[in-house]
Amino acid sequence: MPEDISQGVLGNCWFLSALAVLAERPNLVENIILTKEYCPHGVYQVRLCKDGKWQIVLIDDLLPCGMHNNLVFSQAKRKQLWVALIEKAMAKLHEGLSTLTGAPCESIELQRKDREEEIDPDMIWARLLSSRESGFLMGASCGGGTMKTDEEVYENLGLRPRHAYSILDVQNIETNRLIRLRNPWGRFSWMGDWSDKSPLWNKISSAAREEIMLHGGTEGVFWISLEDLLKYFDSVDICKVRPDWRETRVDGTFPVNAREDFKMVRLTVFYTSEVEVGVFQEGVRGNGNGKQSTADLSVLILRDSSSPTQAFGPLVTSSKRQLKSFVGCRAMLEPGEYVVVTLAFNIWTLSTKPPAQRCNYVMSIHSSKALMVEEVITKTRKYEYALADAIYQLAICKGQREGIRETVTVYSLMQGWSGGLYVVENRSPDRSIHVQCDCKESTNVVSTRGNLTSVDSIPPLHRQVIMILTQLERTAPFHVSRRLLHRMNMTPTGLGNWAPAGVNHEPCLTLNVESLHAPRPL
Repeated sequence: MPEDISQGVLGNCWFLSALAVLAERPNLVENIILTKEYCPHGVYQVRLCKDGKWQIVLIDDLLPCGMHNNLVFSQAKRKQLWVALIEKAMAKLHEGLSTLTGAPCESIELQRKDREEEIDPDMIWARLLSSRESGFLMGASCGGGTMKTDEEVYENLGLRPRHAYSILDVQNIETNRLIRLRNPWGRFSWMGDWSDKSPLWNKISSAAREEIMLHGGTEGVFWISLEDLLKYFDSVDICKVRPDWRETRVDGTFPVNAREDFKMVRLTVFYTSEVEVGVFQEGVRGNGNGKQSTADLSVLILRDSSSPTQAFGPLVTSSKRQLKSFVGCRAMLEPGEYVVVTLAFNIWTLSTKPPAQRCNYVMSIHSSKALMVEEVITKTRKYEYALADAIYQLAICKGQREGIRETVTVYSLMQGWSGGLYVVENRSPDRSIHVQCDCKESTNVVSTRGNLTSVDSIPPLHRQVIMILTQLERTAPFHVSRRLLHRMNMTPTGLGNWAPAGVNHEPCLTLNVESLHAPRPL
């Protein structure tokens, strides 16, 4: 039972909050503890999903105790071992809901961040309601992230800043949008509007009050309005547990330049299916050596192409690009063939030397119906410029379109992209276009060109990925500044007085970047 869980001296409320949500579904807890009976030898198996991959963790039952023989860390009432055993296994892995279930998770941001869209309370409410109706597991983070919190204000209201809560229920009660939360400590409850003793309860019918089990504050369980949730909490994590769905996991390694192969996966869909694709890299928690930077992750789902020279059809959907341990996207796919592409750019190097460290990932594919998953063989002409084709489809679908000349269009993608992406399309049948891209005023970003300025000559009826800028340090703010100069030219090659004679691109397009930045025919 969720109320059996008790936190010890560790500040791991994020874990206990996730475990309390999980305990609402005992069958999910049983899936974690593989050793079902007491083991006289003190050895237990715990099954967890680390960085997208299922692992069986072998642990012993040596658990730290205090002077009164009580467990120092997390525990369960009535001398149950399951909480302490899972906590010990988690100590090796350090994650949250996705580790406990292996199911796809998504995070709803409750606070607006720089360059992000405004928070839409109606949309958030709809997502919370639909998640509750679907039986998904949910948790909320109180006063964390980048929120500026006054601890005294929070504590006077019965909340604990930088603390994780379980979401037990979501209800629209006589037009009032209410969320039921549980503090994993089992004490300290909300004392604002819609708390147990709030006079607002007198405004609804007694039948409604009885139905939602009003009293529970003594156990750390309380109701709070959506308005106050948006005011005092920074995010909600949703774990989409669907027992009847299929899942497949694929290992991969991100390339460090465009010269290296990058893994693509083809999905053959036989029946209309809802599909969720996630990409995991080594998480922020439990990184161990502390040296690996967080790569920028994004995942794209594109229609496959029947053309022998064009890798993809139109973009179906994509995740945001974020410097996080996980990103994901979902789509309703009609019967047909699709290709999943994973991207990461801040790990790129233009050096010819092999990198000292590789960034590995696991792709998870969950689907409502059976489908076929197979790795794409990329060593064919069709996929020679697959990276450029994928970026182009992303740019025209999600980028901002700017007609800089009658036959020339620039596609820019910055929102939700942790940097910037710029594609120039030249539809002129007989004139090339020269483009100078100046991003020198940008900060905390790296460029796939190896420089924050570039000059390119794009032939008639061609397009080119000019530059991709990527946030470098996750914990520091970044700024993107872009200035474009352009001119049409009748000469098919060369950049005139913008570069030395015979040069079409500066920096030059070496083999390390050519398949991303070389001009491509329309």
